[in-house]
Amino acid sequence: MTIARCFNTITAFLFATTLSLSAQTPEGKNSRSVELIDPAAFGFGRPGYMVDTTFIDRQDFVNRPGGLDFMEVRTILPVWTNKIRDLRMSASLSYNLSKLDFNGFLGMQRESLHTLEAQLSLFWRPEQTPWWGLGFLTPGLGTDLQGLSSDDFEISSLGLLGYRFTDAFSLAGGFFAQYGAQEGMLVPALGFIWKPDPFIVQVTPPFVVLGWRATDRFTFSLSAYPGGGSWDVEDPAVNRVELSSWQTAASVMYQATNRISISLRAGLNLGGELELRDSNNRVIANETLESAPFGALNMRWQF
Repeated sequence: MTIARCFNTITAFLFATTLSLSAQTPEGKNSRSVELIDPAAFGFGRPGYMVDTTFIDRQDFVNRPGGLDFMEVRTILPVWTNKIRDLRMSASLSYNLSKLDFNGFLGMQRESLHTLEAQLSLFWRPEQTPWWGLGFLTPGLGTDLQGLSSDDFEISSLGLLGYRFTDAFSLAGGFFAQYGAQEGMLVPALGFIWKPDPFIVQVTPPFVVLGWRATDRFTFSLSAYPGGGSWDVEDPAVNRVELSSWQTAASVMYQATNRISISLRAGLNLGGELELRDSNNRVIANETLESAPFGALNMRWQF
C-alpha cells in the first residue's frame, strides 16, 4: 500500500480543519482568508469540481537501463451534503487516470490505470466549544479495468479529534486505518495549521505547505507531498503495480472569478520507487527511480 493512497484519505483532515476555522470567522471578514491552500489540488479547502493534470519527465531506473514515463489526470466531484444540528454529513467521488509507460520492463508497455474512490464523511462541530471531530469511510479500487477481483478493492477510515486554540491555530490527532491487497495498516494521524495572515503553515504529515496570499487573486506556495498509487493489473507476469514518490513544488494560484481558479506548479519528483508483484503476491521487481522534473495544471470551479 502506497503513501499516496494514505494521503488521499488524510486530506479530509485538512478539509475538516478548514470548516473548524471558518466556523469561527467573525462577521464581516472575507471568508477566503480562512481557506487552506491546496497547491497539489487534492480537493480540500473550499469544495468544488476539480480537474488536475500532472506530467513527470522520464524517471530512469537507478540500478539498470530503462525507466518509467508517467502522466496523471485527477478529478474530484462533491456529491451530497446535509447538516443536522452540530453534525454535517457529506459524500464525494474521486477518479484518477494514471498513464504509465514501462518501456518494455518485464515485458510491460503502456498501461492505463484507474483509481476510483467514494468518501462518506461525518463532521461534528458544536458552536459553543473549540472541540470538533471527524470520522469517515473511503472504499475504492485501483485497477486496469481488465478484470476485477478482491485485490482491486481497498478500504480506509479515519477518526480525528481537533481543538482550536486560537483563530489562527488548530491542532488535531487520531488514527488512520487501511486494508487492501491482503495487507493492513494502522497509524496515528497528527497535524496542525497556523495562519499568521497573510501567510499559512500547514503541517499535516505527510503534507507540508508554506503559503503566502499576496493578493485576493494570487497565492504563492512551497509544498511537499507524496505521489503515486497502487493498482491490480491483468498481465502474464505482473499482477500488482505499486508506485511511490515525493514531490516538492513551487505553485502559483490565480482566482479568476469568485468561483473559477487556475493554478500551475512545478518541481521535482524525488525518492521514486516502483514495486511489481506476481499473482502469488511475491515481489518480482523493486526499482529505485532517479529524480525527475514535473509540471502540473489545475482548474477548479468552486461552490
